[in-house]
Amino acid sequence: MTLMEVMVVIAILVVLIGVAVPAISSLLDLQLRRQARDLVMTYQRLHDEAILQNVSFRIGYDLDNNTYTIEAGEPGALIFDNPDDREEWEDQLRDKLATMTDDERKAWKAARKPFEKLQERIKEDFEIPGGIMIGGIYTPQYGEMIQPTALGGDLEDQLDDEGNVVGKQRIWTYIFPNGFTEHTVIWVVDADEPENGYTVEIEPLSGAIHLHGELVDWDDSYDFVPDEGPELAL
Repeated sequence: MTLMEVMVVIAILVVLIGVAVPAISSLLDLQLRRQARDLVMTYQRLHDEAILQNVSFRIGYDLDNNTYTIEAGEPGALIFDNPDDREEWEDQLRDKLATMTDDERKAWKAARKPFEKLQERIKEDFEIPGGIMIGGIYTPQYGEMIQPTALGGDLEDQLDDEGNVVGKQRIWTYIFPNGFTEHTVIWVVDADEPENGYTVEIEPLSGAIHLHGELVDWDDSYDFVPDEGPELAL
């Protein structure tokens, strides 16, 4: 090849790279948005199902494995509005179980109606596509944005009812049959550039869902709450 032919080939490659890089970036952004919209549709669907069937739903996010699971349970499921109450309840439960005999513990578990994985209408286990990850989740019971360990998060050991370690912490969010949904903020991010992504925000009480084209800090997500209440006519 002559020097001129080499230069022409290099010029063509530069043009192709200039065209391909924005196209790949745009494709990844579409995939990010699609995954965020899938979560929006999931919460909308579960909100309606909870009301129609009079059951509670919870979604458990395994942040380190980039998966989540949907489970259904009794209408009066228990959640907490701050981390201290949640940890106190867990400690009390472990202490209670520690005082039981094996037979008493089995009877206690049989009397409960725990959340169970769905097996029919809704797929029970979901995996986030490659190149995308859940960058963080906030609910009041955790008190802060919980992130996967790959992004510097500090996930606690997850314990079963008998106090045995069964893996890293799974982050739960809840939806109830009266239409109430736990206030939840979810980041869907680019695995290679985790500062880029979308935010799915679920309002408490109403269950209204918002999709933001950027990462919204959990403590800024209360902007929908008015500074003052409405004036009432006397």
